[in-house]
Amino acid sequence: MSLNHLLEQARGPWVWDGLRIDAASEDSDVADRVARRTKIHRSAIGAFWLACIAVCVVVPAWNYLRLQRWVFRLRHYLRHDVLRRYRHIHGSRLYHNQSLKIACFWLAITAFCSLFRADGDLAQITKRLGRIAVALMPPLLFLTLRPSPLPHTLYLTLVPLHKWLSRVVVLISVIHTALYSWYFLETGVFLTKMKKPANYWGVVALTLFLLIAVTSVSQTRRRNYRAFYYVHYLSTVFTVVLLHFHARPPIPYYTAMNATILLAQIVYRVWHTAKTMVSVLQISSTLAIVEFPLKDLVKKPILPSSHIRVSRFNERSIFSRIFHQLVPFQHPYTIASLPTDDTVKLIVRCGKFQLRSGMKLLVTGVFEPRIDFLQVPTKTQLLSSPEVTLRHNSQLRFIVSARRAFMVVGGSAISFGLPLLRILNFNGVTVRLIWVTRDFKDLTLLNHFKNNFDGLEIYITQPVGGEQDLQIDYIDFENNLENNADTRERSPLLGSSRSESKYGTTSTMPTSFENSLENHGKSNEADEIDFTQIYSVGNLRRKTKFDMLSAGAIDSSVFRKPSVVTAPVDQIDSDIEDGEQMANSNTLKIPAGVKVFFGRPNLTNADYQWCLERECIGPSITNDCSYEERFRPGAKDLSHVWVVAAGPHGLVENTKRWATDGGLHFHEESFTL
Repeated sequence: MSLNHLLEQARGPWVWDGLRIDAASEDSDVADRVARRTKIHRSAIGAFWLACIAVCVVVPAWNYLRLQRWVFRLRHYLRHDVLRRYRHIHGSRLYHNQSLKIACFWLAITAFCSLFRADGDLAQITKRLGRIAVALMPPLLFLTLRPSPLPHTLYLTLVPLHKWLSRVVVLISVIHTALYSWYFLETGVFLTKMKKPANYWGVVALTLFLLIAVTSVSQTRRRNYRAFYYVHYLSTVFTVVLLHFHARPPIPYYTAMNATILLAQIVYRVWHTAKTMVSVLQISSTLAIVEFPLKDLVKKPILPSSHIRVSRFNERSIFSRIFHQLVPFQHPYTIASLPTDDTVKLIVRCGKFQLRSGMKLLVTGVFEPRIDFLQVPTKTQLLSSPEVTLRHNSQLRFIVSARRAFMVVGGSAISFGLPLLRILNFNGVTVRLIWVTRDFKDLTLLNHFKNNFDGLEIYITQPVGGEQDLQIDYIDFENNLENNADTRERSPLLGSSRSESKYGTTSTMPTSFENSLENHGKSNEADEIDFTQIYSVGNLRRKTKFDMLSAGAIDSSVFRKPSVVTAPVDQIDSDIEDGEQMANSNTLKIPAGVKVFFGRPNLTNADYQWCLERECIGPSITNDCSYEERFRPGAKDLSHVWVVAAGPHGLVENTKRWATDGGLHFHEESFTL
């Protein structure tokens, strides 16, 4: 029996593939229709409140709880001591895939609200899907607020939640439209229904949803970010209006919430935007330093590594200025200078948004970062300090809950790492900052910052590709220990000395040699020691401790020599033909205390041992300590050890996985489109 015959014969409910469909008829039970409408309304309300609780309660609560010591110890035990023993879990991409977890969470909410007590009624499920999509719009827009009003929450961390919630909304909207279209076509009323304005506005809204989804794909977004932004912003505004006229029964409360969020964002942006004039200093073909006075900011920074958003200022057209205030095409940047500096410095990646000296810009912000281990001391905390010294009264003093900080940044994200490096060094925190960059000449930007570069390690990779392609490799030494369960229990990330020496990392340098540099540098902090030790990843693997000492690497005379860095052949500009010019182009000076490597960095067991305060005592080329040294107690409290990553997506994700597997605290800021 055909489906059309069933539709012609049915006067009441009929079943198709186990799902009941109610045929439209004039003698429908009014009470039944009211009951179904009530269920649809309640399903939408349920989805709205579940999303609100997840965003406004669960997320801030988790951000607070994960900082508590007992929660950290529990997570460390589960990640480091339990899950790492199960290779099928630890090695699975699903275990580390945050996007999949978020997508499943939003899909679970929508599926539950769509199917709960629907009794297999496909017509009711179809209507629920549309209503739920409308109900999820306010939480979706709330996730875009900058700064986020949620406590203990950085607005950047809400971007994945917003991205996947929007995709789920588009998905259920497509299913809602497809089911209705199929039903109208089967009953022969498609053209009649499409003549109704409410249905027409719904189709237009769906078209805008699909347009947002297509332009949000990473390849499309990176190819033309301006088109993505305008499509995304304008389509969102129009969709809010169109859904108001499409939905039946009306949705005045949802529309009011959507409009309030959009208007509040505009008012906040206009109120915190000011005009400034910038000066630009070109550092290399990829990076530039942009400066403007701190007084031009409406809101002054409090914490280091704050964010601002920049857009062009059009002096010729007032209409253009109004449009760009309402629909702002802004570029986010991190302030590389300290909050106490009179000049704001930005480290900008050279791209399509060209900046030049004397250009007038509109600057919005600042947006304070949420760095969980760093906070500004109150007056009470300053007065109650046990030591009343110049250091404790300094504006660089912060309340830091970290003992050690291991930071990895890539490309222009050094703007995030430099101010943190100085603040943490000043407050007595042991820091390592690994900066991965492509262009050898990028190192000269360090000369434009007054900083304590103790702990800065620079890796210069091949000068091919874009900043978004910068990577850091994660070497899982657990793979080398499958047949040694006893060793795995005591040191899950520990690898053999042979495997460890295979990779060029900072830990392959003798500990005694590194300490001699550090101690000399701290002998007189006011004196600028013009010395930089140059490391080659390839050469370090071939050198021995005897070779280094016999070469006079620790000769005290070298500490006063200029810090001259010479690039390898593959880093020299091939367009330069003159020999003298070539020699000058591949040689530069950088501040003291900086370690430079040529090659791609790896995150290895040696780096994890550094976080645990388990560095080898005495000289060790391979960082392969004796048995007693390898298993002596590490950091007194791992909850005070932080891993921080900023930069391209791949670099941040690999660092995050390394920190997650080690059961360490992790903070991220992704510099990606």
